[in-house]
Amino acid sequence: MGESFPMKGGDGAHSYAKNSQYQKEASDSVKEMIREVVVEKLDTESISSRVTIADLGCSVGPNTFFAVENLMEAVETKSCSKNKLEFQVFFNDHSANDFNTLFASLPADRQYHAAGVPGSFHGRLFPRNSITLAHSSYALQWLSKPPQGVRNEGRIHGLGAPEEVGRAYSDQFEKDLGDFMSARAEEIVSGGLMFLLIPAAPEGVSQTDPTVIFDFYGYTLMDLAKEGVVEKSAIDAFNLPIHMATIGEMRKVVEKNGSFSIERIELSKGKARNEEALDAANVLAHMRAGMEGVFSAHFGASVADKMFTNVLRKAPQISECFQALHNTPNQLFLVLTRK
Repeated sequence: MGESFPMKGGDGAHSYAKNSQYQKEASDSVKEMIREVVVEKLDTESISSRVTIADLGCSVGPNTFFAVENLMEAVETKSCSKNKLEFQVFFNDHSANDFNTLFASLPADRQYHAAGVPGSFHGRLFPRNSITLAHSSYALQWLSKPPQGVRNEGRIHGLGAPEEVGRAYSDQFEKDLGDFMSARAEEIVSGGLMFLLIPAAPEGVSQTDPTVIFDFYGYTLMDLAKEGVVEKSAIDAFNLPIHMATIGEMRKVVEKNGSFSIERIELSKGKARNEEALDAANVLAHMRAGMEGVFSAHFGASVADKMFTNVLRKAPQISECFQALHNTPNQLFLVLTRK
């Protein structure tokens, strides 16, 4: 991967560690389904005395630890072994990820051996046939690079964009997901499982909760262009390397790869939106923790800071959009078995 934009490290006010509650709620919404699938579908032949788990795109903060512990508990429920299982957990993210903060916050009472694996999950990370369970939550929406050769004229993302731009985003996502699937097909043992959770979009929809924020980032950048803070040409040349996939796109790549069976695939609203509309100001804080790096790299830290500060003034308008989208599914959960 040519560019790396990890979540904001450390434990400051804008850090991912302090702004990842929505991601935790997303993971919690599929926690029981993951346990059920492991107990029902995991091939006991793939369980030896040592079980290897890979969390792909682990970032920092406690969410990755909760996900790993849930997988471990499910495996222990499934296993018929009289001997105590040993767990090896690999925490993967880009080399620029804040692994220092991640490992400083490892649970003191953890029942597994931990190791960090830096590198892009769009390529190989582990030896062949070495991973029992792979997991990735809210990471695969990130592309290896922005779609090339298209200008979006004031827009900064692909959903609802002109057909040429939308197609470029879809093509880049399919290539990246194809690379991801090919790498995991080499690494996951036969009968092993992979769990993928990503923000997504129903077919034919032009807006979801995350892309509302992207739209308002674009509006705010255009306001800054009118003030002379940033060149409009710089905005036109910017495309977020993030894609809101559909079930059709996911299924197409999995079936083309041919190495995995689909155990479950579903699009839902996600736990955070089941009861009430999202709080716009809080969502903006979470989004900054995840996206400050990509904006700073293109526009500079000063412009990025002004954009993130100024967009907060639009929180009431964003909340109205969230209300209108309250019943729109925006979370895709996929469970795969290695053939």
